[in-house]
Amino acid sequence: MADFEQAAARYKARYDSYAVLIIDDANTIAQYNLELLRMLQEMAKNAVDNHLYKVVFVTPDGMAPVAMKSESG
Repeated sequence: MADFEQAAARYKARYDSYAVLIIDDANTIAQYNLELLRMLQEMAKNAVDNHLYKVVFVTPDGMAPVAMKSESG
């Protein structure tokens, strides 16, 4: 993640736009490692709060959206 964050900072400086990290099939992460999903969600929140990069979680309906809603509510 440190490498991605450094690359995102360089991208922002060069293009004045945010890099985007896409986390595909977040439902699988939620199914096998809910704590990892929570860590990724916290990392995404910090990235947006600090204007570093944007994170997109891709998932069908399932466990991930429920877990993420319960964490933010």
